[in-house]
Amino acid sequence: MLPPRSISLPLAVVILLALPSGVAAQGPTQADSVLVSLWPEYDREDVLVIYRVSLPAGTPLPSTVRLLIPPDAPALTAAAFRSPDGGLLNADHVRGDGEQADTIDLVTEGTEVQIEFYLPLPTTGDLRQFSFTWPGGVASPRFGYEVQQPVGAQNVEIEPAPSRQTTDSLGLIYHQVDLGELSPDDQPEVSLSYAKTTPDLTAGSTTGGLAQPEPAPRASIDFVAALPWVLLVVGVGLIGGGLVYFFRNRAEERRARPRHRVSRPRAENDRVDASPVFCHNCGTQATSSDRFCRQCGTALRT
Repeated sequence: MLPPRSISLPLAVVILLALPSGVAAQGPTQADSVLVSLWPEYDREDVLVIYRVSLPAGTPLPSTVRLLIPPDAPALTAAAFRSPDGGLLNADHVRGDGEQADTIDLVTEGTEVQIEFYLPLPTTGDLRQFSFTWPGGVASPRFGYEVQQPVGAQNVEIEPAPSRQTTDSLGLIYHQVDLGELSPDDQPEVSLSYAKTTPDLTAGSTTGGLAQPEPAPRASIDFVAALPWVLLVVGVGLIGGGLVYFFRNRAEERRARPRHRVSRPRAENDRVDASPVFCHNCGTQATSSDRFCRQCGTALRT
């Protein structure tokens, strides 16, 4: 169910000024189809009434649609039109008092409009009885009622008799009453009765319906717009991978390269004698660093 929307007096004046001249004498609304849904004990102990009106193809947009509601109906809980993407958007509207019915002048930018309001549900013990009369004012080749069967309802009786019955994915039963062509003066009525022993509401027993928010659509990816970013990420990844590979190979080469010892000149006293040195006087062997014989003191010949 769409959130309630109130209209301030200045906005209402602006809308009225935007409506075609002679709005009070505006002719009947031409519709391609009209469906009135009645959902008793859906999320309140009342009957939720929903008008779903489809305008003929080619209707100039934006357009003003006039719908009639019972004069004793409380304020609308929703007034909307369906956008091209299928969502419902709040619609500006003005309510006018009438003798037989109140008027709802709704400004729409789509060919499908929807309004919602509640009406009391008479209850006597376990018995519920309700009737609704279409207030007229719309011409359409197709008109019908839809009655949602409350959870726990028994001995459901609908007049006129439903044309068919459907069941949604939540197991809720809908009785369809097709009444065919509708003239602006026609005021077809539907009545229903049923027994119910529990105060349970339909919305509290299911996870769907108007009382539950629709899941947000999953965001789609624009691959054309995202392509430059994808290429940038791939390019950065390739460059980063190349740098890692380069530095890793350099490190491995350094580990695999044999280390060379740095040669240093030996000290003079560390040299290995190429041939032994002997004193020519006494014959005592000397080291290569000796200049005099250690035995007799004679100067050695080098």
